[in-house]
Amino acid sequence: MNLTPGQLDRLGQLSDQWSFLWDKRRSLWIAAEDCPDGEQVENADLDVLLARLLYCDRRGGHSGGMTAPGSGQTRSR
Repeated sequence: MNLTPGQLDRLGQLSDQWSFLWDKRRSLWIAAEDCPDGEQVENADLDVLLARLLYCDRRGGHSGGMTAPGSGQTRSR
């Protein structure tokens, strides 16, 4: 998996609050919020996933019930 410089930059911006995993079997990116009651967000498109997380971050943190642009799944852990 090759990431663009922009994707790497956005991953770096979010890495203090989120952990990221590429699920090769399901061809899906997974982001897990690094806190006990954190959320897990999944999307096949890394750019869409990062946009959702950055949108949430700019709106004040915790993503509870995100209504950010883009598609994907959000679920609580």
